[in-house]
Amino acid sequence: MKTYDAFPQPIGGYTVGRTQMDFDYTASDNSKRELTAFVYYPSDSSEGKKTSTYMFPEVYDMFHEQPLITVLKDVFSIDIKTQCYGDLALSGKEKRYPVLFYVCGGGGSPEWGTVLCTDLASMGYVVVSIGHQNSTMYKRKDGRLFNISRGFSDVIMAFSEDPGMVTLAGKMEMRPDDETAIEMCHNVLTLPILAKLTDYSELQAEDVRYVADYLYKLNAGELKSIFEGRLLLDMGMGIVGHSYGGPTTAIICRDDDRFACGIGLDSGAFGLLDSDLKKPFLLLFSEPNYNMNALIGLNNSMETYYYSVDRAAHLDYCDIVFSSVNEQFRGKRDAMEMRNLVTDYTKTFFDHYILQKAGSVETLAYDGVDLVKKTSNQLYNREITNKPISKS
Repeated sequence: MKTYDAFPQPIGGYTVGRTQMDFDYTASDNSKRELTAFVYYPSDSSEGKKTSTYMFPEVYDMFHEQPLITVLKDVFSIDIKTQCYGDLALSGKEKRYPVLFYVCGGGGSPEWGTVLCTDLASMGYVVVSIGHQNSTMYKRKDGRLFNISRGFSDVIMAFSEDPGMVTLAGKMEMRPDDETAIEMCHNVLTLPILAKLTDYSELQAEDVRYVADYLYKLNAGELKSIFEGRLLLDMGMGIVGHSYGGPTTAIICRDDDRFACGIGLDSGAFGLLDSDLKKPFLLLFSEPNYNMNALIGLNNSMETYYYSVDRAAHLDYCDIVFSSVNEQFRGKRDAMEMRNLVTDYTKTFFDHYILQKAGSVETLAYDGVDLVKKTSNQLYNREITNKPISKS
């Protein structure tokens, strides 16, 4: 297996700055939420600085303290060079830059999307990756460490060991017909354990909404920052999540009209049993994950794209595609190829639905990446193009 001492150079032309922000607020369940976030953004120069640290060693050491994904302690290395720089000036090439959110997988860390966030920032997006209390691990700017909570860990383990889920998983087909996939997805989403999983997803979504509120204040100049008047918010924001972060992206699309569209990377549909997302949604997944998401497209009144990616493992959708030191957790695709296709689909999708560029994910061509299904809303497309189109 090829090993890397540095993440790949960003695809876009901007140098990428990264800054960290801490947040404190009281959630709707009266819990005190203490978050952090890394914000990646376009810049014009590295200003002679060294690249930012990837993942704090203190956070990596916390793997020993949590039962959920302790195994990952020996799966990847944090001794890898990033391609972003701390606290640079925001680029002056454009007046305003569109905004995206990235949600890492449950039990992970907000740095795990550094490659994708850096790529998107290098192509002109401001990208926010949040450390969510209870469900992720992180070090705040104030120096305090937050690990996965026992409650979240127990719920994830209970879901994976739930007799009903184990039985359903054994029946999942690689490429089922729609009726089978819809039935399977319904059966998964009606398991009693899903209610507790959904509670954590809803809290993550509330975190995103709070940080989005904060960005609006930064843009309005209510708070001092480099982003004053520089964020392109009237076109809507985008959100992408990996694994457990995927349901959060869908909940945000469903509940917050400030978000124009979303992407799930090898994710599920927790909390979305009867939900119309009302937003375009893209799913990139390793089979048989279609079984876990079939109801999203059935209920969504806007376009939903289901793409299967062969020879890809679950962790290939995050930074571990480059930082892995254990080939058992990697798929068969070349790391650079996997990165290129994830970035390409993500960027093309957001360019189309946020910036209204003509390109479509359906024009992309990667070996072994297949459009399993697309649902489409004719009225929405007519409003975008101002002319009738055929429903696919």
